[in-house]
Amino acid sequence: MRVKLLAALLSLVCANAFGAVADDIKALMEENKFTEAYQLGKQNPDQLGDPLFDFYYGIAALDAGAPGEGVLALERYNLTYPDNRNARFNLARGYYIIGELQRARDEFEGLLSDASGEERAAIDRFLDAIRARQSIYQPTANLWLEAGGGYDSNINAGINNNSLVTIPGSAPFSFTPISNSVAVKESDWFYSYAGGVQGTLPIEPGIALYGAANFDARNYFQSGNDQFDLFNYGAVGGLTYLTGKELFRAGVIVQQQMVYRQNNVLSYGLLGEWSHQFDQFNRSNLTAFYGRQDYSNMDVHALKDERDPRQSNGAEAQTSDYWGLSAGWTHVFGLDWQPVLNLSAGYTRIDNVRDRPDYTRDIYTARAQVSLTPVPRWGVFLGMGYLHADYKGNYAGFSAWEARRDHNYGVDAAVTYRIDNSWFLRGEAQWTDQESNVGLFDYSRTAVAAKVRYEFN
Repeated sequence: MRVKLLAALLSLVCANAFGAVADDIKALMEENKFTEAYQLGKQNPDQLGDPLFDFYYGIAALDAGAPGEGVLALERYNLTYPDNRNARFNLARGYYIIGELQRARDEFEGLLSDASGEERAAIDRFLDAIRARQSIYQPTANLWLEAGGGYDSNINAGINNNSLVTIPGSAPFSFTPISNSVAVKESDWFYSYAGGVQGTLPIEPGIALYGAANFDARNYFQSGNDQFDLFNYGAVGGLTYLTGKELFRAGVIVQQQMVYRQNNVLSYGLLGEWSHQFDQFNRSNLTAFYGRQDYSNMDVHALKDERDPRQSNGAEAQTSDYWGLSAGWTHVFGLDWQPVLNLSAGYTRIDNVRDRPDYTRDIYTARAQVSLTPVPRWGVFLGMGYLHADYKGNYAGFSAWEARRDHNYGVDAAVTYRIDNSWFLRGEAQWTDQESNVGLFDYSRTAVAAKVRYEFN
């Protein structure tokens, strides 16, 4: 009996000793004394293997500059308590510190689906850093496909029937086209599909080739509206240079827009970008671009009836050179719902090359967007934008008419749900209103859509 009692007392004393050291390490860490906490753990090697000791000692070792020891301790702890999110996060952090990037990525992605708030923000920052570091050493590639459908209140950006139209320098007049004219506002349901691929190919640490290609299409259901069907595809590629907090990118971009199964406009040009990461919460970027928009004449119907003879729309006259600048700033707030604010502004000059100054214009843009994560797996996006276009020639080339000026306002919202790491659902709503001193270009538009997306990991 005395032997059993002595053994029980010994076990209790040992357990209390183990807990006491772990508590002391924890107390030092709460005072940000990580080196002292780590040294205290080193002085008690007999307690290695106790889960509570391994937990605190592992974290202290990571923050004291001994990540190898920290990883071993946290691995032992996770074998016993695999559901402890704090331990799993710190183990992933340890893998990142020692350069085991794929193991770190696997651990962080395993936590991501149920993460929220500051934890999610921290995981996202680590995953971004892992992708950046991996791209330095090995090729990367991402592929996605998307399909959906929705409703558009003004598929052709047309004016209301019987609208009072103004032409600068002229008296307002009533525009009353026949009911099925393509100039009249038309609504319709649509289906859409899209896809894209992007990747990097490192040349040496910090320098890599990058490339991306994508396509998107929208098709309308009603007969006669197929001449508003859109298909776009494009590609961009070039060179990136990463050094410290600076990212430089230079490349070429090509985009083709097709309307009614005919080439509408081909854009191609050069772009350069500089991005600076101030800290984990703030990033800025500056982009410059130069290129050309080659318009092609299309044969279109004046009526939404394909029996109506086609006629050329004379789009070739809009061929222009373009150049511009844009700047942006991103700020991550350390708050609930993980708000992220994106602000951007830009200037674009379009110079017509076909002696049509009424197509030459200055364009000024501004946009603000906020993204939120109210609960795990859910994302909310709210945005608003403004565009002002100032044309340089008299409208339609008539000396008696003033130059065109447009003001375009937009509001958009989206909600996303991540089913898992590959499947996503998205709902979108957009409202646009344009005011022009040329009434033919006044319009309003509302569109809603639902989409499903698959990303190949």
